[in-house]
Order: sequence, then structure tokens, then C-alpha cells
Amino acid sequence: MVKKNKPVGDVSGSKAQSGKRPLEFFSIRFDNVDTTVFRQHIFYLILASLMTKLLVLVGTPVIFHSFIDYFDIGFYLEHGVMLTQGQLPYVHYFFDYPVLIFIPIVIALVPALLFQNALAFFYSFQALMVLCDIVITVCVYLIALKLGSEKTALYAGLVYATAFSAAYFILTKYDAFPTCFLMIALLFTLYGQKIMGYLGTALGFFAKIFPIIALPFMVLYNTHSSSLKQEILNVCRIFIPLAVIFIVPFLFFGKDILRTYLPVRTGMEYYSNTATFTIYSWLHDVFGLGVSLDMVLTVMFAIMGIGLLALVYTAWAFPRKDPMLLLKLVLVAIVLVIFCVKVRSPQYIVWFTPILCILAVDDYRKIILVYLVQITAFIEFPLMFGAYYTSTVYTNPTLSGGWYLTLAAFTLEYLVLFVCLWFVINPLGIVRKLRMGKSKAAS
Repeated sequence: MVKKNKPVGDVSGSKAQSGKRPLEFFSIRFDNVDTTVFRQHIFYLILASLMTKLLVLVGTPVIFHSFIDYFDIGFYLEHGVMLTQGQLPYVHYFFDYPVLIFIPIVIALVPALLFQNALAFFYSFQALMVLCDIVITVCVYLIALKLGSEKTALYAGLVYATAFSAAYFILTKYDAFPTCFLMIALLFTLYGQKIMGYLGTALGFFAKIFPIIALPFMVLYNTHSSSLKQEILNVCRIFIPLAVIFIVPFLFFGKDILRTYLPVRTGMEYYSNTATFTIYSWLHDVFGLGVSLDMVLTVMFAIMGIGLLALVYTAWAFPRKDPMLLLKLVLVAIVLVIFCVKVRSPQYIVWFTPILCILAVDDYRKIILVYLVQITAFIEFPLMFGAYYTSTVYTNPTLSGGWYLTLAAFTLEYLVLFVCLWFVINPLGIVRKLRMGKSKAAS
């Protein structure tokens, strides 16, 4: 099936194979893939991606008798229409999402206004997200190409293109848009275009906050060929002008926009699908311990803080520039943040699935685990939503059969994700490399 591939060095500096025309893409030269082969692979990946999405659209209602959730796209349309009525976000009303969300909203609004048809907005918005997803797929392919062969890159792209739970949310939410920026940022960073990497991260931040999680790891990765001071200055050169453009003008009308960029919605209710709520249900309801949700959340925040510090330390202490390590640290950091907060939307799976597919492709057992993650996520939403839980509660009485089934499903989902991450990340291997680096430095 899929054989392990040893990480290779910088692709841009390797020798082109005889008789091949190396691929050049955004000033990056890929000597280990022929341009014709690249085009064929991308065609296959786009075809697989579109077929997966078609199967999701048809299979979800027909086979699983579930639903396609268009609530969020309706929400985007509502706020797009408000723009046409002179109601500006962050000025006339508070808006939860950063300003760049209005790029796909406004683009999709144009055909809706031309045809005076709301369905035109829905179809246009979905098409835009599919385009973003194709960009993500290409990034998956090119990043995997950095780590291995063109065959490995194709497998990584196919695993991502057929990740059906992520595909469901590509079609129904806007998370493909910021994830696209995150993957572009990682792609440029791994190929030495660090300013473009910082720009991608910054644009992702102004689209949906979470891509900023990758920034400290990108900075520390780049310091292996530069200095920390220089990289901080590079980040400031990108982020400060964008902040002046996207935040400062709205401050003249109030400070509501600052709340948009708070990473944790502390004023919201606890979501019933979170790890926090799941742990609380086991401790409080099953085992009868006198703990509260706030107590569990405090512990979760402590775990998140300690975990993020440990990841940053690993990035700082690692003895060499390691593209694989960068991806692993970003993946764990994103999942850790998702795992430890009080609010988790099911579409957050889109945030980390591309990186997970890249790292899992060297072993068929890891690929199986990736698909198990997709299966448990799809069972959670849309299959169980409404019948077994809503955003904030389980629908069945506490300790009833349906309640236990819901708790077991969420518990299994988190366990499968944890096992998948354990094998994909191989934390013990990272610790061994850190110790070896320290030993060499001491000698």
C-alpha cells in the first residue's frame, strides 16, 4: 500500500531528474516532480474531491436519512443583505467573525443580487468554498512533496480529498477559507518563503483567528536560518499594517471589534460536544463527584497552557530545521486548543484534517485511523445532532440509555482522535531527538 518515505531535504535545491521538466510554482522550483505528472495528479485530486462532495450531498440525506446544514450559509446571506442596506458590521452591530469573512460573502452576493435569487448565493458560496478546498488540496500535495516523493504526495492528497466529514463542512461552512490561508502559510514557510508565510498566517487570522496558532512555531522554525529578533520584526512588518487596515478604522466607532478577536468566548454556554462537557458528564453524572463545569474548564485551560508552552519549548529546543516537526507541532497545537475550550463546533475538523493527512500518509495504519476520525466526526454531526444532542445539552434524560449512548459516542470520538494523533505525531520519537540534540550540544 503506502510505504514509509524518508524526509528529504529542500526540494528546491535538489537535482532535477533527467528528461523531466521540473515544476515551478510561485517562484518555487520543485525538482522532484515533472510538470506533466503534477498536472495529472492535480486532476485526479480535484476529481476525487468533487466526487467526494457529490457523494456527501447525495448520500447524507438519501443513505443516512440525515440533513445538509445550510444554517450558516443563510446567516452569511443575512449579513450580506445587511451590507446592501447600509448596516456595517463592527459599526452598527457586533459581529462574531473577523472582517475577511466578507470577501466570500460579497463575492457570493453578486450573483444573488443579479438574479434576485437567494439560491444563487448558496450555490455561489459553496462553489467558493470548494475552490478554497482545491487550493488546500494542492497545498497538501506540495507540502507532502517536500517530505517525500510524488507518489507520497499523491496519496496524501487523495486521503485529504476523500476526507468526507471535512468535505461536509467545506460545503456548509466557511472554514475552508481561513484553512486555505493556513495551508498556504505552511507551504511558503516550508519552501523558504517566510514573508509570504507570515502574510498567509496574518490573512488567516483576519479570516477566523485560529491560523495564528501556527505563528510561534513558524517563527521558531525560521530562526534556524535567522535570528529571533529578525523574525519578530518580519512578523511586525506584516501584522501591524494589516491591523491598521482591518482594525483601527473600526475603533473610531467603538471597541466592539476587539471582542471579535478574543480567542475564547467566555460568555457563551458550554457546548455539549466538547471534551470539557464530556469529562464533566463522566465525573459528575456517572461517578457522582462534586465537580462543576467551571472547575473542569479551569483544569482544561491549565492543560492547554502547559501543553502550548511545551510545544513552543520543543520548537525552540529542537536542534535543527525539521519540516515534519513544524507540521506536527502546529497540528497538536490546533487540536489542543479545540480540545480544551468550552465551545467546539463540529466544523473545526476542517482546521487540522489537511495536516493530519500529510503526516499520516507514510503508514496505512495511520491512514485507517484518519478515516476513523472522519467516521466518528460524521456520526457526531450530522447523524446524531438533534436526535441525541443539541449545541448545549443532551436530548435524552441524564443516565438514560440515549444519554449514555451520546456520552459514549463523544468519548469514542475523542479517544480515536487521541490514538490517531499519538501514532501520527510519535511524541516519544520527538523526545528522543531532543535528548540526542542536547547530548551532542553538551559534548
